[in-house]
Amino acid sequence: MILGVLLTGRDPTDPFFSGETGWGGLARWLRHMQQSADPKDALDSSVLGEEGEEEEMLMAIRVAIICLSDSPADRPSSDELVAMLLQLHSL
Repeated sequence: MILGVLLTGRDPTDPFFSGETGWGGLARWLRHMQQSADPKDALDSSVLGEEGEEEEMLMAIRVAIICLSDSPADRPSSDELVAMLLQLHSL
């Protein structure tokens, strides 16, 4: 959740995710944005940097989506998460 908030700049309790929009939360919105024509629209403009950094941030959003899986069994362990983040850092 924290990674998703840092990358998008959106608070999970933001009314944007409830009511008329029907997003049902940050995780569902991130999944939708990842599959959209321009997934970088999910990124907070204040964290956007160079083009190469955008790709790393989009990969970090993919990690956040995995961590926000509906089923706890589908979420990575702490060790798996550390490995994913280290792999991102080495790019």
